[in-house]
Amino acid sequence: MPDDLERLRALLRGGTCCSAALVQMGLEARGERNDQLLQAASALCGGVQSGLLCGALTGAACMLNLLAPEAANAHLVPELAEWFAETVGADFGGVNCRDITGGDPLARQTRCPALVEATYVRAKEILKACGYELD
Repeated sequence: MPDDLERLRALLRGGTCCSAALVQMGLEARGERNDQLLQAASALCGGVQSGLLCGALTGAACMLNLLAPEAANAHLVPELAEWFAETVGADFGGVNCRDITGGDPLARQTRCPALVEATYVRAKEILKACGYELD
């Protein structure tokens, strides 16, 4: 298992929420620490704390912009969003946190870690395709 996936899992197990965990992965890939940015990213968790757009998607979009800002808005983030809608949206009937979890805290514990990991892996694939390696 790649060390970065184990690190992501450890963050999630330790209570770091979806968006903040993905932003932290981006910061760590850059060799940086930014507690204020992580605090701000945590507002995106739980669908902007209100069940709206999934924090895995918003966190991964922020991570992409941290790692490849020149390409993120042009095509990386839209590609990630399209993948998310086609996979997660199709599986759960939408891309909002409340669609994915049905508002059930247990579903958040069982579904979200794998979803965050899959979104991170896809974001890494998108980065690799444009010449950026996270590993």
